[in-house]
Amino acid sequence: MIELNGKKYICPSQIPIHIVDDKWKFLIIWYLASKPLRVSELSQKINDISQRTLSRKLKDLEEASLVKREVFAEVPPKVEYSLTNHGVKLLEIFNILSTWGEQYAKDMGAKLF
Repeated sequence: MIELNGKKYICPSQIPIHIVDDKWKFLIIWYLASKPLRVSELSQKINDISQRTLSRKLKDLEEASLVKREVFAEVPPKVEYSLTNHGVKLLEIFNILSTWGEQYAKDMGAKLF
């Protein structure tokens, strides 16, 4: 058993599942894989997310040490988000899930675009 931040985990694999517990966090990490992005850029890439939800999810990922927020001293203020080392390591798992998902979709007769 593992106790982390006041939560008990029976299996270590529960930790990343708990941290990336919804589609928004998954997509944020996925898009930050290519380069640091501003909130407006993330919002454009993730069409259906509200500004409030995006801000909350970014804060959650920052608190989990998967995303880093960098504020640039310029006018108007510029803020970029990027992956931390932990976030980059999590991408390895995302890539495996992506490969599995694509193969599963093909096996189930899905159309790939």
